[in-house]
Amino acid sequence: MCRFELKASPGEARSGMVYSGKIYETDGASAIAVHEADAIRPLLPVPHAPSLRIFRGDLQMESYGEQTEPSFFYVNPACLVGASQIINYPDFAADLSFEPMIAAILVADAYQIDVQIADDLILGYTLLNMLVAKGRERNERLIGAVGASHDFGGALGPVITTPDEIEDYVVDAEFGKQYALSSVVRVNGIEIQRGNLENLPFTFAQAISAASQTCTLKAGDIIALGSVVDPSAEPILLDPGDEIQLAIENLGAISLKLSLLQ
Repeated sequence: MCRFELKASPGEARSGMVYSGKIYETDGASAIAVHEADAIRPLLPVPHAPSLRIFRGDLQMESYGEQTEPSFFYVNPACLVGASQIINYPDFAADLSFEPMIAAILVADAYQIDVQIADDLILGYTLLNMLVAKGRERNERLIGAVGASHDFGGALGPVITTPDEIEDYVVDAEFGKQYALSSVVRVNGIEIQRGNLENLPFTFAQAISAASQTCTLKAGDIIALGSVVDPSAEPILLDPGDEIQLAIENLGAISLKLSLLQ
């Protein structure tokens, strides 16, 4: 599933399905038109998400100690952009890096949902690559309130892949579905990191269940898990003008580019 605009008619958001390299535009009930991939510009697949919760394995271990359930922090969903967008490089962040993640989009409201049925709340999966100011993050972790370090922007998309499309890649389902899907990150076209989703420290079902214990989750909420590459690797620091691409097997690829300083 995707949202897009036609290059020949910018500013008009449309929705559809991606199949065999073509985009089948729909009105929610029936087909309207078929477009070639080079005729469209992808948009943010969730335009007004109620919330964005991030579950990062490295923060669980270092900041919170032993946990009976995974912990998360909120990020501003208004800072998200779609695929192939340019984000302003913050001139006050000398140690800008990124966190590559996989995200689930929720399809219904839920409160205190059990792990065993939490996967049923997932409309589909997509990619999320968040920019992170590492210096700010270190200071925030000292006071236990991660937030502004992740407020520079992030790329979400390019499409939403429904769970049935990747059912063959489930390797365990004891605590929710765990997928074996490879991931890769490239900076300026050069591969720098690899990973696999089966190495994530918890499943989406565990994350959704944990988040629902204190607050009613809403349809359209975004739940993100990371990192999808080796979390022990040293952060890759970015320069103005750099382009970062995240790709996950069977889910697609998404790029974002940092602007040059003026």
